[in-house]
Amino acid sequence: MADDVTRIEIADHLSGLFANGGVGRSDLLIAAVGARSEVRAVLEQLPDRRYTDLRQVWEDLPAIPVGL
Repeated sequence: MADDVTRIEIADHLSGLFANGGVGRSDLLIAAVGARSEVRAVLEQLPDRRYTDLRQVWEDLPAIPVGL
């Protein structure tokens, strides 16, 4: 995973995504379309499952730090 990607940066792109219920990995990637390629590469490594909030994303990305 990219060493310089943080949870804060990921959250900036996904913050409003969960308001209407669960989303899949493809929805996360669509929401992050304007993100740096490193952020998208991290999200592409997620399993293809339903996410109902950011905490579930962090469960699948435990090595991503909150900040630098």
